[in-house]
Amino acid sequence: MSITEVITVISALTVVIGIAVSLLNKRIEDTNRRIDDTNKRIDELRQDMDKRFDKIEQDIREIRQLLYKVLEVPHKEDK
Repeated sequence: MSITEVITVISALTVVIGIAVSLLNKRIEDTNRRIDDTNKRIDELRQDMDKRFDKIEQDIREIRQLLYKVLEVPHKEDK
């Protein structure tokens, strides 16, 4: 093999590897962007669920207070 053929083979391999790396980097960036979007949606859903649970807890407290008032046993008078 002459030096020209060796340089040509090395150049061709460099170009092929460069293209492959470029495509791989693009796929990795796309995947990272999708992961970030998914994480953002999950955080929004978690915040919404937290708000709903807080509302449910508050409703339960109110119901409990009403039940205490309704079921309150009258005190016997001291004699």
